[in-house]
Formats: sequence, C-alpha cells, structure tokens
Amino acid sequence: MFGLEAGKCDPFTGAGQWATKRTEQLLDTTAKLAAPNGLIAPGCHWSVPSLEAIPTEYQFLGGLDAAARLGKTLLVSGIAATDAWCQAGRDPFRLIHQTLKNWIEAHGGQEIDSDLFLRLRLVSDLDPYGQDGGEQKGGDEMYLILEPDSAGYVVLGPMLRLLEAVHPRLPVTFFDLFTHALNRWVRVYDYRDATDRVEQLREWYEGDPEGETVELPDVDRATPKCLRGKWNPLKERSVEQLLGTVRNRKIRAVIEGVLELSAASRKGARPDITESAREPLMDSNLPVPALLAVFEKHDAIEGCFDEEAQGMLECAPEPNLIVPLQSGDAESVRAAFQTLEVACNVFRQGARLIKLMMELVQ
Repeated sequence: MFGLEAGKCDPFTGAGQWATKRTEQLLDTTAKLAAPNGLIAPGCHWSVPSLEAIPTEYQFLGGLDAAARLGKTLLVSGIAATDAWCQAGRDPFRLIHQTLKNWIEAHGGQEIDSDLFLRLRLVSDLDPYGQDGGEQKGGDEMYLILEPDSAGYVVLGPMLRLLEAVHPRLPVTFFDLFTHALNRWVRVYDYRDATDRVEQLREWYEGDPEGETVELPDVDRATPKCLRGKWNPLKERSVEQLLGTVRNRKIRAVIEGVLELSAASRKGARPDITESAREPLMDSNLPVPALLAVFEKHDAIEGCFDEEAQGMLECAPEPNLIVPLQSGDAESVRAAFQTLEVACNVFRQGARLIKLMMELVQ
C-alpha cells in the first residue's frame, strides 16, 4: 500500500530456532499449557508515516511545457508584470490567465464590454473540435482568438436622420466609416447581410409550389433612402471640413467619433495565418456577428438576423479574429499584443459611438 512503511518480516526466520528449543521452554510448566509466545510466530509491523511537509494537492496538467515557455516570454517581453510570477504562485497557467486579464482591463475591457460582448482566448490549435490545453503538435505557434459571447446591438436610424439634415451625403458616409472600421476586426451584421439572406430564401422558394405564399422580410423598405445607392460617401477630408459648420454638440461628437474610429482601425491590419493553421477551419461556419446594426428597433433587418441566428451554430463558427504568435519569441509576442491593442482601441471607440446613438432611441 502506497505511503505505508513495513518492517522486515520473514516467516522462515525462526523455524530452525523453534526446532532446537527445549520442550520446557515451549511449555508453561505452571499451567501445563504451551506458552503463546512460543507457538505464535512474530507478525509484520506496519506504521503510518508522518504527513508533515507533504503537499496535500497534486495536479496533472497537459501543455505544461508550452505554458511555461509562454509565461517566460510574457515576462521577458514586458507584457506580464515583473512580480507576476510570484503573484501567480509560480504556476505558469495562472500567470498567463492573470496577465491576459490585467492586459484587457488596462486596454478598456470594461468599457468595451458594456456594448460589445467579446471573449479573448489563448489556444494552441484552431481545430474547433479539438481539445485545448494539450501538448502542441509541433513548434511554438499559438493563437489569440476573439469571439463574441453574444451580438451587440445598435439602432442607426435616429442618428442618420440628424446627419441627413446637415448634409445629404453624411448618413451614407457615417454608415460606411462606422461599419467598415469595425468589419476589419469583427463581423457586423447589417442590411447588406439581411439582403443576401432574403435573396437566398427567394432562391430556395422558387422551386417550392407553396413558395409564392411565403412572405419574405422587406429589407428594402426598412433601409433608409439615403443608403439606397443615390449618394456616394464623402471623403474624410471633406467630412473634417464639414465638421466646422456643425453646431449641434451630439452631431459633432458622433462625426468626431467616427473619424477617430476610422483612424484607429487603419493603425493595424488583421494578421495572416498559415494555410496549415487555417485548414482545420475549412468546414467552419462564418464568424458569428459581434454587432447587429439595424435602422429601427424590431425592423426587417433584425428579423432576418433572428431567423438566421438559429443556424449560425449548426457547425462551429470561425473566430472573428485570429492573432498568431510564437510562444518562445518575445518579438512575436509583442507584435501580437500590439495588434490586439489596435483592435481594442477600435472596439472602445466603437462602444462610445454605440452609446451616443442609442441615447437617441426611444
């Protein structure tokens, strides 16, 4: 039995001695009976050892080498605080988890989370059906991936009407800047996605005898006239010049905010990943939307999204953002977190704009 100590025990040790003992030594002459200590062989003696200074908890963790390597790199690259190792109890997994948590908080995580419900994960395998946490298949490559827990929500209509009163091309300009800046980093579901969905449904029902009775969402009617192709977006320089003529504080804040959002989005680019790394994602669905942009509450765009959302998770979706890094390379880790910092700045500015627009919604 593990943990117990046994004394020496050989049942044959005293056999010869018993044979040579005199009969009177084996008998209790007073009681005329055999003495028990002469008839019963000595047994084994077991003792329970002291458990002092013995750890009371043991852990078996897969991927320990990879975690230790990345933890060291986070410290060397300056991403993790110098005292993080001791604060994590010399546990590399705890070090990585706490470093990511602290980094997100320092880059606007709380502000972002109020309107964009994103989750950051660190994985060593992009296979959506694989088991995270195991040993890496080879090399130091790991991935920071960004996925939404649920879609954020913004109603654009009231703000677009205010912008149209300033300039007829300003609504389409704002919409183009806002959605393009966010779509570079996460998926935004808007009237264009809803239009594609309606066209897909129309094709499905063409061969159905009862298809003519099916009422499809009227996305065109739900889309403001200012976005139906009549106007082209203004150049950003023209928007900046136009800003000087705006006196309404809320409109000024929105225009300034969308220009800042566009500038923040251009400070970085989505990183590329290798073909071998992307191969496990070939059968994945499209990324789930991180933001639903509608024109009015409960309009046709929202209806299309609700209907389409029922099948978005039938197959594992591709992550919204994948940032590769080499766990043993400090420069690679720094570059990955610089990319993530650009994305966080975009999300933070986007969340501020969403708040401003939602203040106008009744």
